[in-house]
Amino acid sequence: MSSHGISQETLDAARRENLGHQLVALADDFAGRVLAAYRQRGYADIRPVHGAVLRNVGLEGTRLTVLAARAGITHRAMAKLVDNVVAMGLVTKRPDPDDARASLITFTPRGLRLLRDSSDVIEGIGRDYSALIGARALHALESHLYTVLTALGIEITRSGLQALHSTEPGPGGTGSRKYLSHNLGRYLQLLADDYNRRCTRFMAKKGHTGVRTDHLAVVSHLGLSGMTLSQLSESAGISLQATGKQVVSLRRLGYVTVEVDVRDKRVRRISFTERGHAFICALLAAFASIEQEYATLAGTSNLRLLRRSLGDTINALELTVPLCSQARL
Repeated sequence: MSSHGISQETLDAARRENLGHQLVALADDFAGRVLAAYRQRGYADIRPVHGAVLRNVGLEGTRLTVLAARAGITHRAMAKLVDNVVAMGLVTKRPDPDDARASLITFTPRGLRLLRDSSDVIEGIGRDYSALIGARALHALESHLYTVLTALGIEITRSGLQALHSTEPGPGGTGSRKYLSHNLGRYLQLLADDYNRRCTRFMAKKGHTGVRTDHLAVVSHLGLSGMTLSQLSESAGISLQATGKQVVSLRRLGYVTVEVDVRDKRVRRISFTERGHAFICALLAAFASIEQEYATLAGTSNLRLLRRSLGDTINALELTVPLCSQARL
């Protein structure tokens, strides 16, 4: 039992059953399948972070400020991402003809080709998921996600791949290719992003403003009694080097200590400080607060149905929760 009265068993259960962690685990699995297919099609330079740009650009072009708002990141962060995607030849950036002070981001021919190729990729992943969990279960999960998203007032924009598919599927199957039958990846990402933003706001109110998403690779896996760096790296599923970088950053923020292991002086042991324990307590309170917000806005029944579908899918795919994949860092 920690000094703040939280047992390791309670913490493990909260991490495993947390809605945000479940959304990220499934979204990461989906993204990993997309990236694997992209590599086979000649788009090996695309990383998950680039999705903040590629998902949000409309066919007619989209202002940089709008992209940042849609992705929920700062204008400066989006500008850096856009420059990166411009260098990859997927989008261009030019002055907005309606406002020379603004930048308009549009797809290049290669970017449009990526969108068309993505249609096949997404449909293929949908078939793979259907084979693993069943077509009815997949449809139910997408339906529950859509219900909660709309109840929360989260806009599902006609941008990125969805901009190519403006009509809903009708009788006759998928032969017309005028629509996208699976939107699971987008729905998962939208709700995961919303959850993370709410969690960030809650934690900021409690005085925890310095912890970034990439720090959670440590925070989401570190045991209350401490772990060696190699144990933490293995638990988080990221490289020893990446784990070390996050530990150094969290140490500067005052959340963890790094000490020589008394059993082996060659080994460094990572432990939560008092501030780190306070962070964990606040994080568990954030989980409970967001669940209540979602239940109030979307309805307890809708949230319960979503949770059940998510849990069943995660179990069928044998995913680990929480998941902090190397691709997200």
